[in-house]
Amino acid sequence: MTNATRIHCPTLRNRIMSASEAAALIPAGANVGMSGFTGAGYPKAVPQALAEHIQAQHAQGDNYRINIWTGASTAPELDGALAEADGIELRLPYQSDPTPLCQDSCRLH
Repeated sequence: MTNATRIHCPTLRNRIMSASEAAALIPAGANVGMSGFTGAGYPKAVPQALAEHIQAQHAQGDNYRINIWTGASTAPELDGALAEADGIELRLPYQSDPTPLCQDSCRLH
């Protein structure tokens, strides 16, 4: 059984998309809520696709960052990927990955 066949409502079934397609729908400056609770409860595919999208936007000169809110701790596939892409403006309640939120402009010299 595929994901599409489990959804009986055609309107909802037509909304199934790839992680990259979903990431492209998130505008700069958005407040994005994601679940948390260690490796079992946080998303992995969309944050990584979003990090790639953010890096592409930065390459075009766009200062693309979002605000991330989670219910609990996450891990590298979420915090680390987005921090490494320099895509987090605000992280609540806390970031559990050691990657610094600001990659270039905020480093102490």
